[in-house]
Amino acid sequence: MTARTDDPASTDATGDPGARERILAAASALFQESGYEGTSVNRIARAARMTPAAIYWHFPSKQDVLAAVLTRMYERSYAELKAAVRPEGSAIDRLGDYIRAYIRIQLADLGDRRNHSYSALASSLTDEDQRELGRLSRPYIELLREILRQGIDDDVFHVDDVSATSYAISTMCEYVFIWFRTGGRLSIEEAGDLHFELVLRMVDAASATSS
Repeated sequence: MTARTDDPASTDATGDPGARERILAAASALFQESGYEGTSVNRIARAARMTPAAIYWHFPSKQDVLAAVLTRMYERSYAELKAAVRPEGSAIDRLGDYIRAYIRIQLADLGDRRNHSYSALASSLTDEDQRELGRLSRPYIELLREILRQGIDDDVFHVDDVSATSYAISTMCEYVFIWFRTGGRLSIEEAGDLHFELVLRMVDAASATSS
């Protein structure tokens, strides 16, 4: 990733304060709504209220803009996810914290305008940048696996394959935006509760706790 990252609030060549932050905010919305190919530098520039030349002062290419956007998304989302999961407590309670927070993160910002997942956008990056995002995404799955192992150790979850189950849960939560509609039958909170109930069935928590 070769973008200029000295100061997130740095000025551009015209002395515009906060230019880089505006670029990332505009690009984040456009990439998630229209995808990488459907988002031009000109569109980002218009949304950020600057010229394409000003964007290139901060980022050598559109691909570098995407890398910076996704890096920030992964870092901020994981910080929010980790903060939502209580460090102590039952595995079921912690799993509920994780699922509800994950759903909220996926739906809270763009709502119905989101059409592309983080992982789908990441496929447009270089191999090196994809490896870096893979490193940033590992804590998400490791936290989930730690919760699943806690439930197995406490005999409240019945999971034969923690690795496969964790990926299935993560994928289900990441793609909630495909069917969720703002103002529809379910609120974001209710969607989180629904996913939690589905995940409890996946980990066989009902039969584990009733035995």
